[in-house]
This record gives sequence, structure tokens and C-alpha cells, in this order.
Amino acid sequence: MEDMEETVEATADPGPHPPLPLVAPVFPLAEPLLLPGTVVPLETGEPRYRALLEDAMARDGYVAVLQPVEWHEPGDDPELFNVGCLGRIGECEEDESGKLVALVEGVIRFRVLGEVPSLTSYRRVRVDYAEFLEDRAALAGELEFAGLKDIVRHRIESTGSEMDLSIMEGMVGTEIVTALAHAMPFSPAERQALMETPSLRELEGVLLQLMATGPGGTLGFDMPPLWPS
Repeated sequence: MEDMEETVEATADPGPHPPLPLVAPVFPLAEPLLLPGTVVPLETGEPRYRALLEDAMARDGYVAVLQPVEWHEPGDDPELFNVGCLGRIGECEEDESGKLVALVEGVIRFRVLGEVPSLTSYRRVRVDYAEFLEDRAALAGELEFAGLKDIVRHRIESTGSEMDLSIMEGMVGTEIVTALAHAMPFSPAERQALMETPSLRELEGVLLQLMATGPGGTLGFDMPPLWPS
């Protein structure tokens, strides 16, 4: 019998939420970076990942989003990092090309304890949330990350970009971290450093360090940040 139904109540939880799964289906996602408090699209034309999203929606809506260690061909089973983010599916529909697109909200980070046998075409992992129980409380405390916003504002103004700054002002801390990680040429390991930051409150400092020491240390405004719709 599959143990997908196993769940755990998260402590350090500031409000009512569905129980968290101990086993969840895996959706590999290189970019954008899904962090708690952000919403990103999961897009797929592969039958196994369509089945994953459909099964998850029929169950509890949860999916384990993990970043591949390196680029891989579609259809492969890539090596994945061991820390990811549990996402909960909201809207899900087909686009004009026939691909299934789901908007997924990051709930809490987890560490993979191991892969579990599956009767499905997609992979499943057993997860542990113990290291990241503060995630929800940190989000409830509002992460402003004013320093990051100041840097983006300065870059937009200095480059004459037509990006709408009012959108950025309404973003919470994790949203702007996801947007900047998407806009910069970070390696998978650098994006994973953000994912594995012990506290969400430390994300601003880690991202500023990556921006200063990473590839060029500059924002790539040729690729617009992933502003929320």
C-alpha cells in the first residue's frame, strides 16, 4: 500500500493549514526558485508530470519541488538537491500549446530523507521539515528586505528600464529573492545556497553576498525578473 497519505502537523505554525505530507511527489524545477511565500508556475508537457499534477490536485494539492543538480534532457530522471520546498497547487490549466501549467505556492522547506518506491511514473520522496519549522512564522512576521529593493530600484533607475517599480514595492521578501535569483545568471549551486539558508530572515544577506561575489555581480536586466502577476 502506498504511504502517500502519511501527514504531519507542523509546529511553529501561526495559523490553520492542512497537515503536511511525509511523502510527496517530486516535480524537478531548475528555475524559478520556489521559496515559502512565493508563487511560481510549473509547466509540463510530459505525461508523467501531467499525471503528477492531476494526482496531486485530486489528493491534497501538495508537491515536492526540488532543483536538479545540473541541466538534464527532458524525460531524464535528474540528480536532485536534497533540500527543496513543498508547494501547494492553486490554479491549473492547459495553455495554448497543450502544456499543463500549475501555479504553485511555496509552503515550507524540507530535507529529503530518501526516495520511496512508487507505483506511478513519477518519483516520490520521504521528507522532513524539522530544520525549517520557522519558515511559516518568518513569513507571518513580514520580510521586507528593504536593502534588496533599494538595489533593484537603483539599477532600474540607472539603466532607464521601464519596469514598474510599484509592483516591486508590494512584494514580500521571498518574492523579491525569487525574482532576483531568476534575473541573475546564478549557477544551480548558488540558487541552492538560497534554498538552504537556515532562516528565511537571512536570505537578504545571502543574496547580497551572491550578487557581490557571483558571476559579474550585476543584475541581468536582459531577462526581466519574475514579477508576480
